[in-house]
Amino acid sequence: MLAKRPKVVCILGPTCTGKSDLALELAPKVRGEIVNADSMQVYRGFDIGSAKPDAAARTRVPHHVIDVAEPDEAFNAALFQKAADRAVEEISAREGVPVVVGGTGLYLRVLFHGIFDAPADIALRERLKARYVADPLEVYGELERRDPAYARSISPHDRVRVVRALEIYLLSGVTMSERKTAHGFREERYDVYRIGLYRERKELYERIGRRVDLMLRRGWVEEVEGLLRRYPVAVRPFQGIGYREIVLHLTGQIGHEEMVEAIKRATRRYAKRQFTWFSKEKGIDWRRYPEERRAILETTGGFLG
Repeated sequence: MLAKRPKVVCILGPTCTGKSDLALELAPKVRGEIVNADSMQVYRGFDIGSAKPDAAARTRVPHHVIDVAEPDEAFNAALFQKAADRAVEEISAREGVPVVVGGTGLYLRVLFHGIFDAPADIALRERLKARYVADPLEVYGELERRDPAYARSISPHDRVRVVRALEIYLLSGVTMSERKTAHGFREERYDVYRIGLYRERKELYERIGRRVDLMLRRGWVEEVEGLLRRYPVAVRPFQGIGYREIVLHLTGQIGHEEMVEAIKRATRRYAKRQFTWFSKEKGIDWRRYPEERRAILETTGGFLG
């Protein structure tokens, strides 16, 4: 970390609100470089479904913390923080502006506030994992009873977070929600201007539907077929939204139309969870893009001085 807190511009918000497009417009105007904060874009090969920027975008503006992990390699918030810190430090040392972009709320929280200490017990975690494999909804239901606020913020399919939250509670008697609330009062690690992008629900859901259709036309199913030839279905990124539904289709468990609707429904639910998460965060300047392009550029320029 640099002695003086670097200035960082952060573009966040639910999926399909235009974060990447804004970043690509804004970064060249402020000598910026993009730092990814999307938990799926860190994995090599998981491109279409993660809306990973293409080669042209990455040539136009330098991108960091993309394609930094193999799908069968462990990657978590702590590793993200280290990679993002390194990118921010390098960009700032070049007198550039780190433009952090993404919708993974946990990644943004650990980058700007750090990771809180929490107890761990590997044996307990393995028992909870075994229970989850046997009956995911039963384990998620226990989390709902113990910590309803945190349970609502994550998917029942997110085995890692469900198991970890229960592990922490059973070891300490303190819920994940309580820990996050206490942790949120820490001083920020960077001087951050947060731009939150939003759309009204009806329009956002229509955007989600169109983007899913476009991703499928671009070869999303074929991408997953190729990945399944290289990696076991148990690797973590196959649990990502869209990827798990395509796997179910390719293994004959659901039809094509059911797959498409399941992806759209899961993405809508994810967008709702993202907005719920970010609505609790402080200091976000909520905007619509491109409608408020000029105001965003002017306010960003004022922040950077």
